[in-house]
Amino acid sequence: MTILSLKLVMFRPIHIVAFLTYFTFCASAQFDLEQEEIKLNQELLAFRSEFTSNGMDIASENFSAKMKVFLNQEGAFDYEFKHLETVAIIDSPDKKIRIINWNIEYPDFSYSYGGFVLVKRNKKVSIYSLTDALDPYEPKPTSKLSADEWYGALYYKIIPFQRSRKTEYLLLGWDGGTTGSNFKIIDVLTVSKKSIGFGSPVLNNNNKISNRIIFEYAERAQMTMRFEEKYGRIVMDHLSPEATSLEGLYSYYVPDLSYDAYIYDGDYWNLKEDVIAVNSQQESAKDFIQLNPRTGKLERKKIKNGWINPSNSINKGEIEHVARMPESPETAVPLINQPKDKKPKKKKRKSKKDPYGLSVTTGKHKIKKRKNR
Repeated sequence: MTILSLKLVMFRPIHIVAFLTYFTFCASAQFDLEQEEIKLNQELLAFRSEFTSNGMDIASENFSAKMKVFLNQEGAFDYEFKHLETVAIIDSPDKKIRIINWNIEYPDFSYSYGGFVLVKRNKKVSIYSLTDALDPYEPKPTSKLSADEWYGALYYKIIPFQRSRKTEYLLLGWDGGTTGSNFKIIDVLTVSKKSIGFGSPVLNNNNKISNRIIFEYAERAQMTMRFEEKYGRIVMDHLSPEATSLEGLYSYYVPDLSYDAYIYDGDYWNLKEDVIAVNSQQESAKDFIQLNPRTGKLERKKIKNGWINPSNSINKGEIEHVARMPESPETAVPLINQPKDKKPKKKKRKSKKDPYGLSVTTGKHKIKKRKNR
């Protein structure tokens, strides 16, 4: 045995103890964070139970203060939330950005929003509070904004991209808007050494450069806007007015069954109209959120997204399918030559009072008496 091998053998138990100590510490820290999250969820439930505008605002501020305390704890940036069902939490693919935000739906069906942006710089995490400074009925801003001038939205996708040797983040969001309109938003999150901002001149809409793109559409309609990673593009429904006389009244705009896309070329996200939207072949299941009427909680469900080929031998266990072609007069079998269906045998019915043949009083098997012949 060499000296090096001897040293490795001697120090191996110490390494094991150190590893076990570190593992125990991490597990304990995660447990402590989950206990704090449970307390935070109680604050969230109290917030969601408010029914007046003033009560909602106060409860949201209280929840925001408790959330900030939670996020300042060690390990909160990487913590996987388990109990906050009505809070949106998304992480960037490069693991440098985490966005946590939520909505407030007022009795008049207008919306406000709150949230935080967490940025990891050289293992140090900075926390930025988002302040919704926009009245729901005002036009959405088109300029660059700070965290204190935020217009408010629920983000559901974050896409990093390189521009001028810096990383910026494309954000896809939704805003409930007003009683007549909803909004889908494409924005850009920029990160500097000491601050963050919203908006960047990278969106090219037919040679018109914008800091962000906002789509307004009818409240009763649904607009799809998603990122297709395989093709590196943002695909969305094209919106049109329900009638030509309603042009410019965006609360009457609905999807017209055509699609547009924004595609990045290294400098700009360029609009390309009338594209073909496709579903990924690798997506075998699709998640959706559903309200459980019994518990009153939101639950995540999965539905199959693809068509199952019944003739494929791989799909065993599925319902068998045999394709039948219309019979020609030459091959058709006359009905008189077809074998008659046998009548099904009648099944003997068991007594409704005692379906299992057991004694109701004793539970013992009944003894059947034979008839004397």
